[in-house]
Amino acid sequence: MSAPTILSIQSRVAHGHVGNAAAAFVLQVLGCEVIELPTVLLSAHPGHGRPGGGAIPPALLADMLDGLDRIGVLSSIDGVIVGYLGTTETGSVAADAIERVKHANPAARILIDPVIGDRDGGRYVADGIAEIFRDRLIPLADVVKPNHFELEVLAGRPIATVAAALDALAALGVPLSVVTSLELADGMIGTLALIEGKSRLQAARAVADPPHGLGDSLGAALMAHLVAGLTPEAALARAVGMVEAMIGAAIALGRDELPLIEAASLIAHAPPRPLYPLP
Repeated sequence: MSAPTILSIQSRVAHGHVGNAAAAFVLQVLGCEVIELPTVLLSAHPGHGRPGGGAIPPALLADMLDGLDRIGVLSSIDGVIVGYLGTTETGSVAADAIERVKHANPAARILIDPVIGDRDGGRYVADGIAEIFRDRLIPLADVVKPNHFELEVLAGRPIATVAAALDALAALGVPLSVVTSLELADGMIGTLALIEGKSRLQAARAVADPPHGLGDSLGAALMAHLVAGLTPEAALARAVGMVEAMIGAAIALGRDELPLIEAASLIAHAPPRPLYPLP
């Protein structure tokens, strides 16, 4: 049986593990072939200071997509991940890629990670990108994975309760909707999912200054487990378990970047963290 193939459309950094520099490795460890279309090339995550590099010209990205189409690769793609875009024009290329892949393989899974910002730093993408995610990309998704701040932007309102988060997830209209880094009471943080109308929650103690790239890694692991045939709930439990194990490894090693290489065994072998039904 051939390995599943995932098209991953997101950022690439020279140093550290965010975007495709995290997702591609996680996908490969979990048995997937990876085709990368980088939306930006940066020296490092902007959290380290102003990076070098910049956005890939959308015409170049579109030409790369055309090249993949010409050699017949798109029909072999089992899943598409879209993350950090860089420009609104790149969002249009990503939508075109999804539509072409779905035409070639209607069974392909589509995961949209609407990278817009976070509660610590606010919005850090160009004007119009949130709208591209909301209006063009999320309607194409089988899975959507915003963080707390991004869900608020997509919903157009503050979200202060689990019930409000569930309402916002339901409004996205996606079969598997997941909000990460959901701020809960008493210093807890949650991963809240709406799986074909059924709500599930996993809560953990919030960690100060977690490493960058956790969301990218979670999305990659979730996709890998889905295309391997796990149910959405089981796939998410495995992905959440991996992320929590990676956080523990980063703390133990004193790292501010994901220790993907040192802790690679955790990608495949970290125990799942079950998500519990809400009353």
